[in-house]
Amino acid sequence: MENEDNNMNDSNSNYSDNDEESSNNNNEYFESYFDLNVHDVMLKDTTRTLAYRKAIEENVIDFKDKIVMDVGAGTGILSMFAAKCGAAKVYAIEASQMAPFTKSLVKANHLDHIITVVHKRVEDIDESDIPQGKVDVIISEWMGFYLLHESMLESVLDARDRWLKPNGILFPTKGDIKIAPVNLEQLMHERVGHWSDVYGFDFSIFKDMSMHLLQSQPLIEYLKGDTVISEPKDIIEIDFTKVTKEELRDIVVKNIPFSIDDERCTLIHGFAIWFNCYFVGSNSTVRLDTAPGMPYTHWKQTTILLPDVIDVRGAGQIEINIDMKQDEINPRFYELSLSFPDDDDQDENANEDQ
Repeated sequence: MENEDNNMNDSNSNYSDNDEESSNNNNEYFESYFDLNVHDVMLKDTTRTLAYRKAIEENVIDFKDKIVMDVGAGTGILSMFAAKCGAAKVYAIEASQMAPFTKSLVKANHLDHIITVVHKRVEDIDESDIPQGKVDVIISEWMGFYLLHESMLESVLDARDRWLKPNGILFPTKGDIKIAPVNLEQLMHERVGHWSDVYGFDFSIFKDMSMHLLQSQPLIEYLKGDTVISEPKDIIEIDFTKVTKEELRDIVVKNIPFSIDDERCTLIHGFAIWFNCYFVGSNSTVRLDTAPGMPYTHWKQTTILLPDVIDVRGAGQIEINIDMKQDEINPRFYELSLSFPDDDDQDENANEDQ
């Protein structure tokens, strides 16, 4: 789930949105999802939506005659998939003003005898909303840019701890966040280099301004597979059935190594971050992959741009440190900081002062 109108406005070295009072964050977040365009984008993301449908259909044994909770149900599409696969009851939890429309959609599709739409935050539901007391399955499409943006996973973890039966099913079940150095020569030409020749005229004075704009906010772009110049590495692997909210609030990984092949491109413009999610069912495991070059998703990839392109030819290997820290004022966002170990003594971030 990712509302692009509610996306990151932060600087590129420290992705952070701390201009708003934390008391308004949740209201603004849920209001942003009462927007048909947002749901249209997500529903048209076939990679995303069909991965959920495949996971449910291939593991129908986990849904047939079961009690299911859909956290952040939106239009209710996941609830409908579960109902069609034989769920005895589905509770579609939706906090935004989309909920009345979700009820209408459920009724229009003749599934109101199975699906009950609950117009509340999942943190606020109680036994009167879930009379069975516990559910067999929780499904949710909570993922944001680089997996953790928007921090909706915390709501899913609350639901897991309060409502999921022991040994219940959680979809998605686990995930990982990947990072790799990328060469963005073509994109840089399209965004910056083209100013050198505009219908035969020199507009180069706009190059610095264009580069500043690129580096002043997160670069959310779909990247081709050949932009990746070294084997991707894990930032973190997360088991959603076990992880705690506290474990996700400050993720620090040091000395992530990348092998450099001088036979390939060795110019690095930045480091791209993306995620995989895995739906582990009784019959099969379905993978949702958002890597560069994979089928398009609305999450695209998040790239931390370096202040300047670097040439690592002859280096053999480079290492980076990455810090993903939940913003203190607006915990729905994260500060992403990247540095090179050799720079730590000088306290220099790769994107400092951008």
